[in-house]
Amino acid sequence: MTRDPLAFARVVIGGCYLGLGLLGYLISLPLIRGKVPMNHVYGVRIRKSFASPEHWDAINRYGGRQLAGYGLANALVGVIAFFVPVAPDRWYFWVMLSAPAWLTVPMVWRIFAFARRLP
Repeated sequence: MTRDPLAFARVVIGGCYLGLGLLGYLISLPLIRGKVPMNHVYGVRIRKSFASPEHWDAINRYGGRQLAGYGLANALVGVIAFFVPVAPDRWYFWVMLSAPAWLTVPMVWRIFAFARRLP
């Protein structure tokens, strides 16, 4: 019986991505529901969101939906990581390792684009 010497690395990478994804999803729920009042600690805190309570609500609801999608996508990457061999010489290893970055950029871009469309 041959043991995979990098199995532990798969568990760590998969567990971190799965945990990060689930955390992102859970954090998004109050934002989607509009339960987060204007503050400087939690929520989508960009200049336009502080322009008015209506902007805060609209941007945070939209940002929450984006964060939920990010969380679920990141969790999916985590689940896949449990089954994909850790092989630094393979292209898919680097794609999966950089997944949080390439999932974050479109999410942030969409939030700013949404905010720009507000009056």
